[in-house]
Amino acid sequence: MRTAHNRRSFLLGGVGMVASPALAQTSDYAVFSEFSPESKKMQPGWNRRVFTTTEARKGNAIECDLATGVVTLAPGTWHLSGYSMVVYDDPATSAEMAPVRSPAAAGYCRLRTFDPAVAVDPANLIAIRNDDPTVLCVGSPSTANMTPSLFDAYYEARRSTQIVLEHQAGASPDGIYLRIFRQGSSWHAFARINIRRLG
Repeated sequence: MRTAHNRRSFLLGGVGMVASPALAQTSDYAVFSEFSPESKKMQPGWNRRVFTTTEARKGNAIECDLATGVVTLAPGTWHLSGYSMVVYDDPATSAEMAPVRSPAAAGYCRLRTFDPAVAVDPANLIAIRNDDPTVLCVGSPSTANMTPSLFDAYYEARRSTQIVLEHQAGASPDGIYLRIFRQGSSWHAFARINIRRLG
């Protein structure tokens, strides 16, 4: 009889398969979302997405500070994807409707590494340029008409690394909100990040 220490056997189509410890290490994943427990007005420049809930999480290699939106990744290779969107709000608009403007403010999100020891002015759109090595990816163009900016990236972290998701809609985002609380409902997911460890 063969025994496998720290390994798991299972049948797939009648064929015995073995899951090794190395495979188990790559199964870490997490999904963090920013819902709308309250309305939050957008500020000029880059606005950090502050996730409000953990929708899924396996393993200890991914952590999210729900007070700051900072995500910490253990060393490894990672697949990161998700979206970020913003919305116009007008108190005169029906609670079941979102105002649409034309032309609308344009913008996008971006994912970058974060160093708490480095001071950055978020109001300055070019304080960290998009070609800076700390920027992992730039999301697709979007507008403030609740059009999501999508992102998809791969990242190899050689050490424990912090990352943040940001969104900008220009230097004067008048009447634009990162999230809105309407009709007593907080179930409006304005941003989401999906993280999966590949190795």
